[in-house]
Amino acid sequence: MRAMRVPFLQATIIPVALGGVTAWQITNVFHWDLFLLTLLGASLIQIATNMFNDYFDFKSGNDLQVKHQNPFAGGGRILTAGLVTPSRHLLVSTTCLVLGCLTGLYIISAYGLPMLLVLGLVGVVSSYFYVGPPFKLAYRGVGELIVGLNFGPVMTLGSYYVQTGSWTRLTAPFLASIPIGLLIAAVLWINEFPDIDADRAVGKKTLVLRLGQLRSIGVFAGLLGGSYLLIILYAALRVFTSLQTTSYVTLIALFSLPMALKAIKLLRANYLDPHSLIPANARTIMLHLSFGTLTILGIVIGAIIGQ
Repeated sequence: MRAMRVPFLQATIIPVALGGVTAWQITNVFHWDLFLLTLLGASLIQIATNMFNDYFDFKSGNDLQVKHQNPFAGGGRILTAGLVTPSRHLLVSTTCLVLGCLTGLYIISAYGLPMLLVLGLVGVVSSYFYVGPPFKLAYRGVGELIVGLNFGPVMTLGSYYVQTGSWTRLTAPFLASIPIGLLIAAVLWINEFPDIDADRAVGKKTLVLRLGQLRSIGVFAGLLGGSYLLIILYAALRVFTSLQTTSYVTLIALFSLPMALKAIKLLRANYLDPHSLIPANARTIMLHLSFGTLTILGIVIGAIIGQ
């Protein structure tokens, strides 16, 4: 459980559920078997990603440089604690990646969804090369962008496509996925603050390291604020009317705003102290979960009212 970082699977559950719900509202059909298969395959890919990250960060010496005790940063610490051998850890992560690929290939072949292969390849390549050689994408300052895209538009549109079997009427699910992508990027962003010294020691030039802590606080506030501005804009422009949704109902996501403001305040006050930053890390994770859940609920309620 610790090595796989199972509690963080909300990063997959929210966009997959969002894609499924938007597809249901458009087609009035929801395929539970396909939804569960999609969720299984995507979750296996995320687990593989989590474990690959820990393995390669351990091999590079990155995690060995971590001195703080913030549980949201510095990797899973399974390997540094000697609880699992690196070879067994790599075996399990590779097995999860293979099983995730097989799940996707089954969906493609059994249900005739060839375009899913494209999104699947994006996910698989990102999973391994996020910190794996030779590309080490996170070392090049693009890791945050990749996480936001994969756990936002890619998973949402993939789930939508599996349900509908079509690439038409993508505007609503695509736009709905952007705030979710911004918020999961914010989770990664704030988790990088405690690791700045360790990342610098091994040449892992994350955007937080490149920009510096003060400017990175502003970017974090922008990621959170941008998510709320988009939800308000979507309601004003009636973006979700194609989902038979009364657009203003999606504004219930604003109920999570106090959590966002508190996370920003805590980051500004504690960005130099990894231990004191823990509540801000936790709030950002809960913000992603709350915002995503409320957005999904708002689309469902609005659709029911609209009908």
